[in-house]
Amino acid sequence: MASFFAGLIVWITDFIGAIGYPGIFLLMIVEGIITPIPSEFIMPFAGYRSAQGMMNVGVAILVGTAGAAIGNVVAYGIGLKIGRPAIDRYGRFIGLGHEDVEWAERWFARFGDVGVLVGHAIPGVRSIISFPAGIGHMRLRNFVAYSSIGALIWNTVLVLAGFFLLERWIVFAETTENVDLYIVTAVVAGLVGYVYWRKLRARRKSASS
Repeated sequence: MASFFAGLIVWITDFIGAIGYPGIFLLMIVEGIITPIPSEFIMPFAGYRSAQGMMNVGVAILVGTAGAAIGNVVAYGIGLKIGRPAIDRYGRFIGLGHEDVEWAERWFARFGDVGVLVGHAIPGVRSIISFPAGIGHMRLRNFVAYSSIGALIWNTVLVLAGFFLLERWIVFAETTENVDLYIVTAVVAGLVGYVYWRKLRARRKSASS
């Protein structure tokens, strides 16, 4: 696995180094559809190149987010058009396991549109949440808005990490998987706390009236 990621990093950096912003754009389109190509290896490198004066931070973020938005819509369309049975059968060819789909469906069913926004700002979740949004026939306009905002947040984090960490961006990319659990836990706890707070406030209003 380590050799796979090492080779993937070399390929991604060579690709972006060769064609620049279009490379980021194309890779992020693919990242939005095919889960084995992680944004954690794409956007931090763009930040590193920005720190070296070879790219612009703002442009890199916008280009990466535009690519992610297109990839997310394609994944949404796959879920919408072919549905859950086909994804269960053929999803493994794009790194999408049966358990991944079930987990993402539970996430989407629980948090709805807000779950899409938050999910696209979280590594691990962002690469699979578009499919159940399509399967669940989420309104396309809402999906594009929420998924793009989430992607913008996450891409900003990644690019700035690469910008400030410089050569250490590779270490950041390789260890992001360990950070995922903490991020997901914090976000879910925050959402649950928010829902509980809303219910508690509604009860207090009802009691006072």
